[in-house]
Amino acid sequence: MVSQLSFEKVFIVSLWLESLMYGFLLCLFLASVYVNITLRRHQDGHSRIMFYIGIAMFLMASIHVSMNCYRLVEGYVTHRSDPGGPAAYLGALAPWHHVFKDTIYASQEIFGDAVAIYRTYVIWGRNWRAIILPAALLIVGLISGYSVCGLYPTEAAGRTVFDPRLQHWISTFYAVSFVQSFLTTGLMAFRIWQTDRRSKKYRADKGNLLPVMRILIESAALQLLVEFILLIMYAINLNAQFILLEIVTPIVGITFNAITIRIAFRSSESMSNFTRSSEANPSAHAIGEARSMPMRHIKININQETEAVADTESFSEAK
Repeated sequence: MVSQLSFEKVFIVSLWLESLMYGFLLCLFLASVYVNITLRRHQDGHSRIMFYIGIAMFLMASIHVSMNCYRLVEGYVTHRSDPGGPAAYLGALAPWHHVFKDTIYASQEIFGDAVAIYRTYVIWGRNWRAIILPAALLIVGLISGYSVCGLYPTEAAGRTVFDPRLQHWISTFYAVSFVQSFLTTGLMAFRIWQTDRRSKKYRADKGNLLPVMRILIESAALQLLVEFILLIMYAINLNAQFILLEIVTPIVGITFNAITIRIAFRSSESMSNFTRSSEANPSAHAIGEARSMPMRHIKININQETEAVADTESFSEAK
């Protein structure tokens, strides 16, 4: 039999770790505000939408950690002398505060999955076929996640999240969240790698898209790891799963902001390098000026490597 941590220890440790993750999220959110202000002239409508999404994720993470702070104070101070002590108060499923904070968690996961699907759609040249499976998984996650929250108020006192009535829905939601994160990250990384490989012959400089692929994978790695371990812990009925459950909400925001900020800084660095190159080499500046001139259609016959050129143009438009 697997050794269990007591609920008293689990709830304290989970809030401590969530507060730590929230601190990281706060730093990244402030960095995103700085990026949005200083790099505004380089941003388009898509970048501003991503910034507003980051604000929404930060607000949900703030509400979630605030609710857990409230619950901890109530459980260990106000209700410490009640039958069952803090564990009974914090472990109850039906009270409004538990339903509300888990609804925020489910919403953050679903929102994060939806944003990842949108990014996948853009990177794949707005090809809806690339997101059929992720979109189907999003619907499954939405149904299972909110079904759990809807069942909480009907649970009798003393029941836990390992109650058979909840296990099917919770297991489904955890599994879908992990598969969704893995799938969308893999689709984006594969498309970037594929486009970089096909466009290699046509690049005049040594720049490539592989650093963007590394940014996506490295930024999503923490969320993927946490979601995978959470699924395993819940499957073997470990109380310690609550520790990882509470930190998922800020981690979703961390993943989103990390990708946004790192790509924004990389784009800014590329622009700065081009500007310095233009100042040092007038011909490079002339090329930049030529790119800004109105273009007209010309007829070009290409006999080879047609697929590679098409893919490169599609990816450039997606960005």
